[in-house]
Amino acid sequence: MLPRGKWYDFYTGAYAGGGEVVTVTPGLDKIPLFLKDGAIIPLMPPGLRAPGAGQKFDLEIRHYGVRESVYRLYDDDGETFDYERGMYSWRDLRVSRSPDGRLVGAVSSAPPGKPDNLGTVTWTFMTR
Repeated sequence: MLPRGKWYDFYTGAYAGGGEVVTVTPGLDKIPLFLKDGAIIPLMPPGLRAPGAGQKFDLEIRHYGVRESVYRLYDDDGETFDYERGMYSWRDLRVSRSPDGRLVGAVSSAPPGKPDNLGTVTWTFMTR
């Protein structure tokens, strides 16, 4: 049973239901995964290890549903303990409505002197 609210399929963005029992037939390659309306999921390409200090990484940001929302993304150098001395940044991933009603995504800038490891950012709005 899905909790109340609107829930969407992770893989397709299709509406899955809300507050009701849903029946799924999972395959061996995909577990059933549902996201609440407004969910923001950052994804990076698979790699053998985390990006190194100063190495930029690309990010695909997926949004599910129709609600505006904000996600806070943590960023540090990925290698050292410099985060203990405050060398990290929080980045806001924000989805809002444009004047014409479309959902648009934006990423806040890293504070000056703090880690800024984001490369290319691509937004994917999964729900049509």
